[in-house]
Amino acid sequence: MAVEPPDERRVFLKLVTAGLGALTAGLAIIPGLGFLAAPPRGRAAAGGGNPLRVASERDVKPNRPLRVTAVGPHDDAWLRLDKVTLGSCWLVRAAEDGPIRAFSTVCPHLGCGVDYDETAGKFNCPCHTSAFDLDGRCLSGPSPRGLDELEAHVAGRDVLVRYQRFRVGSAKREPIG
Repeated sequence: MAVEPPDERRVFLKLVTAGLGALTAGLAIIPGLGFLAAPPRGRAAAGGGNPLRVASERDVKPNRPLRVTAVGPHDDAWLRLDKVTLGSCWLVRAAEDGPIRAFSTVCPHLGCGVDYDETAGKFNCPCHTSAFDLDGRCLSGPSPRGLDELEAHVAGRDVLVRYQRFRVGSAKREPIG
């Protein structure tokens, strides 16, 4: 029995089909590799963008810190939302006519939430006993630095804060995002 030589046309079609399949697979993989290799573009919910209205000036009383929530846009490589809770901050005013300062509620030690103790007149981290005065200075505990101050100013009757997050566990104040 004689073996017939392969049909040249059939061999050509197999090669073309395999080549087109490989090209299609390669084109499908490229966006996935780009997604995995490239860092996200844009800002995350760490904030740092435009100042946000957080309170009315008349709501901030002297020596009575006011906890407010920063709500603003979230914009990163995958998602855009208008009203996202970015975090909270403490608004502090030393005197009736004095400037309003804003401090992050995130403890610089390990990122726990900082509360205000009215009786003691200071901020406390309930997790690791760090304490801070009304100027944000660290009074005691393992915190490597004082509370992170945020940019704040009054426009008209509104208190505006540029909310952002900072790296925890570091003596140096380093913004994230």
